[in-house]
Amino acid sequence: MNTLTIKDLPVTEQLDSNAMRSVRGGFGPSLYYNFSPVIAPNNSKNVNATQLINNELNLENANGNNVAFAGGITSTLDPFNTSSNNIHM
Repeated sequence: MNTLTIKDLPVTEQLDSNAMRSVRGGFGPSLYYNFSPVIAPNNSKNVNATQLINNELNLENANGNNVAFAGGITSTLDPFNTSSNNIHM
């Protein structure tokens, strides 16, 4: 059996059973404290995330193929591709 010995207390007093139940200890010069136990919430987060982006853009411009003696043929291409890969916690 283990023994706890407390020495050099600044205040000594004989405590009855009710006073002994209210002692939580170590918070200043007052004789009695009645603190409820503090339960800290677990705010830890475990995140396992696989983020993959695969973009492919294939363009063909066959404007005016197989046309003889054509003039003034214009073609405009404006390709646009965007991706986003975010994890918000």
